[in-house]
Amino acid sequence: PATGKSALVTQWAWHFADMGLRVGFYNLEMTSKQMYERMIASRSGISITRIRMAKAFQGDERPRYERAVRELVNQKNIFITTGAKKVSEIKAEIRHMNYDLLIVDYIQLLLCDSKYSGNRAAEVGEISRQLKDIAMSFSIPVIALSQLNRVSEGSATKEPNMGQLREAGNLEQDASIII
Repeated sequence: PATGKSALVTQWAWHFADMGLRVGFYNLEMTSKQMYERMIASRSGISITRIRMAKAFQGDERPRYERAVRELVNQKNIFITTGAKKVSEIKAEIRHMNYDLLIVDYIQLLLCDSKYSGNRAAEVGEISRQLKDIAMSFSIPVIALSQLNRVSEGSATKEPNMGQLREAGNLEQDASIII
């Protein structure tokens, strides 16, 4: 938790959009306002805490903030969706949006089309398979963030491993790469 996963994929979204790629960005844990703040912080280099809490600009923050707002308003290649979604809804949207890249922040908040009677690992496994199907069907990369269980916090290095993906289901076998 709080290691910068969302901040990292926000940077990636900007980078790929600047390259001309159409990025579908599904953030399922933040409101639109929180995503807007994160995007502005990412682009301006001003900390998100300053954007949320500051009462006045300092130094060169105002022009950086205003530039970032203009760039976000004019950015036509990032399509941000917030709130609860089923994988089937995302798949239907992709058909019409022609994304070059899909980012999901984060997989455990996606809703499954089927119910698994309390077996959350099986449900996350089904979601993982559906995301892999999206990647293969539309020939696009899918970046899906995952929460981790807290086991790594107790280790000496605090470095997580694949087994610590929360409700891992089939994440390890469905993913092409786990970072």
